[in-house]
Amino acid sequence: MRIVLRFLLTLALGAVCMAQSTTGNLLVKTGSLIFDTQQAPMANGQVLIQNGRITAIGQNIQAPAGTQVLDLSSQTVMPSLLDAHTHLAAGSFGASPSDPLAALYGSRDVAYALASGVSAMRTLGTSGFIDVALERAIDDGIIPGPHMVPAAHAISIPGGHGDFLTLPPSLPLDDYYIPVNGFINSVADAEKAVHLQVKYGAKVIKIMASGGVLSPSDLFTSEQLTPEEMSKIVEVAHGDNIKVAAHDENLKAIRDAVHAGIDSLEHGSDVDQGVLDYMKEHHQVYDATIYVVDNILKNGEAMHMPAFSLGKARQLSVKHFASFTMALRSGVTMAAGSDQAYGPGSGTIYNEVVSEVEHGATPQQALTDATQHNAALLDLDQLGTLAVGKEGDLVAMSGNPLQDIHAVAHLTAVVYQGKVIKGAGR
Repeated sequence: MRIVLRFLLTLALGAVCMAQSTTGNLLVKTGSLIFDTQQAPMANGQVLIQNGRITAIGQNIQAPAGTQVLDLSSQTVMPSLLDAHTHLAAGSFGASPSDPLAALYGSRDVAYALASGVSAMRTLGTSGFIDVALERAIDDGIIPGPHMVPAAHAISIPGGHGDFLTLPPSLPLDDYYIPVNGFINSVADAEKAVHLQVKYGAKVIKIMASGGVLSPSDLFTSEQLTPEEMSKIVEVAHGDNIKVAAHDENLKAIRDAVHAGIDSLEHGSDVDQGVLDYMKEHHQVYDATIYVVDNILKNGEAMHMPAFSLGKARQLSVKHFASFTMALRSGVTMAAGSDQAYGPGSGTIYNEVVSEVEHGATPQQALTDATQHNAALLDLDQLGTLAVGKEGDLVAMSGNPLQDIHAVAHLTAVVYQGKVIKGAGR
């Protein structure tokens, strides 16, 4: 009862006033409407959403009788953000639940993402094809959640990034280190791994081109996949019209991955101008994931992260932030990914855009990365801007995020496919 009363009070404080709908239509009244992050906002703009799609944008819209009204006339309204790099929480840090239990945790995570104002999330590495199952459950209306672009298992090597198995070598491991689980040892394995992820529902392929921070036995200075393996993965994935995202932390592995033809560079902690020029020429996207590094540096000990992860993050951060600054100046197309697992209370893409601005991006750049650029990268053209014919996904806040990016930390409303998901207060 207390939770219900608190939620109703929050609605009142957020000035969210709604009339009962009898038509399935929603009219959103705004104080300032950012319909496109690269255009000037519209004062007192209104958005009419019918059957989940935007049918009118303007001022003084005449809505059909019985239309639900969401009065945000003291608020700034903008498109919901998309997250280009996420994972799924599976209990406490370091837990290894069964696939069925992990799927239940995942259903909680995607609901949290939706309530947090995330209209789409690309999950880049999940065991047991859990992200594929969640995507289908959301699409079938079984559970609430945003649009999902699942990668299934990330493609790595035994002992590489993403390998958290700590069993001794005396135990039989041959049934675990196999392509269907994302582990490869050859070009032939690489081809098979892609085929199997796609067969079981992957919509993007994630590769671990280098080592990383969180898993115990890899170094971010190492190159895990050979150039030949990466080229084969890209060839096979592109043959299925599926993009390839590459986790990459050191310059050699980054060079080999971009020359193999990947579509997005994740983290990109050690780029140089030659890499950035090549990416611009070949329309590849740079996804820096700034917030996750910030968060580990500030809160890693409080989150009880292992000492090896904290040490690697501190060592990597200097090059990581410098690479982000270089990428900003280069004009390469940038996406925005939080690299968060979306356990309730964790960071989201809204934290990512704040971190991008704190490290040199303008609010407009960061918000464009998380809307239009992410929508293009995820092949979700119906998202990213508010326009007639597009999906009715939007968020509201008290301040103007184009002037002060910290306004996104205090959402007062979330609308998804024309339905009010949350009235106020993240």
